[in-house]
Amino acid sequence: MSDPNSLIVIRDYRNRAIPRDSNPNSNPVSGSVGDNVEPGFGDNHVMYPEGHLESSGHMPEVQAWQGWPTGWETPLWNGDAFPQRLVSTLWTCIDLNSRQLASFPIYGVKGVKVVALPDWSNNPEPSLYSDFSEAAKQIFNTYYAMGEVILWATGRYKDGLGPGGIGSVARFVVLNPQLVNIELSDGAIEYRLGNLTLDPNDVCHIKYQSMPTNLRGIGPLEWAAKSIASAAALERMNTDLATRGGIPWAVLKSQRKLNSKEASDLQSRWVEGSRNRQGAPAILSGTLELETLTISPREMMMLEQRIFDETRICAALGVPPYLVGLPQPGGLTYANAISLLDFHWRTTLRTAAAFAARAMSNWLLPRGTRVEFNRDDYIRADDLTRAQTDQTLFNLIDEHGNRAKTIDEIRLGNRLAPNDPDSVIELEGVIP
Repeated sequence: MSDPNSLIVIRDYRNRAIPRDSNPNSNPVSGSVGDNVEPGFGDNHVMYPEGHLESSGHMPEVQAWQGWPTGWETPLWNGDAFPQRLVSTLWTCIDLNSRQLASFPIYGVKGVKVVALPDWSNNPEPSLYSDFSEAAKQIFNTYYAMGEVILWATGRYKDGLGPGGIGSVARFVVLNPQLVNIELSDGAIEYRLGNLTLDPNDVCHIKYQSMPTNLRGIGPLEWAAKSIASAAALERMNTDLATRGGIPWAVLKSQRKLNSKEASDLQSRWVEGSRNRQGAPAILSGTLELETLTISPREMMMLEQRIFDETRICAALGVPPYLVGLPQPGGLTYANAISLLDFHWRTTLRTAAAFAARAMSNWLLPRGTRVEFNRDDYIRADDLTRAQTDQTLFNLIDEHGNRAKTIDEIRLGNRLAPNDPDSVIELEGVIP
């Protein structure tokens, strides 16, 4: 089916191997909705609100009906279904990385000078995003969750600074990679969004990992798939265990087989007797025997296995387990919180910021100009350490009498007004 007001086209290829003019068996063709069912509610109604497709742009999400088998997953028919299926620790790690990266201010650099960036650095698409940080969250969410980022230019300047003399990018949006089809056609890569073929110059494709001849990005969730499946199963099992009565501390055993009514009556009488005996010992008669269970909740919930799987997920996404509430593996210690954040920046966030910044610079900016993420606030040292560093740089003087860092630069770096107001404009181009 196709919505004339949308760029998304939905096609059903599940039965393309079956000729359309033949039936798979002799059963009469029938259904639950449409004009080929018995008269009643189902012959002229569908199971989602009227106008949903027009207002949201996609079909409603597939949901399990009452009686859906435990442990079964609903199919991924819609592109926006993926985040809801993630294990809690998995999405927490992705959320931590994307939130931190999106909070880093961006600035332009040309050589060793800081330069002003176009207006997209404030908001790449005002009709869609609140500011640049919202678009950055989508960039890094898809980068980690789907292994690739696809940016699409929605507007250009008339400056002729783009490839082939076209204008440079003025606005852009982040596309859902699951809705973009990528093929190699006549030696060129073709990007299609529904029935719309995108101009390659309007597309910036950033891949997490890449292999020769592979047109799509490879994300960390692919090699952590077994740990994710195991963690999801344990999380689902623990949820069922908690919502269906928890772990019993003991059982009443009978030497003869009981029917369901007898078992229910015995259980009810035990509960009632426990309330009324006021601390007196319990009395069992007949063939009943009370047997306490020695298995602990920790063993029943397989917490060690769950911690192991979720730690492997953290490793795949480059997040120290401590930052998402998991025990830190033995042998890994940090002097303080700054050391932990510095480790997170150096091993994970720095590479993601560098890959995204380089690709976006080549696509958005003239040759020789690049965009960078300012990570200073994330790994900023304490006041004493910063003061000692500034003092050391202030005392470094070259043969011409120039200091490595002046007082005004130190003050501006600490968000303080310079002593010399006339130096503000000059210093703004030096300190981001």
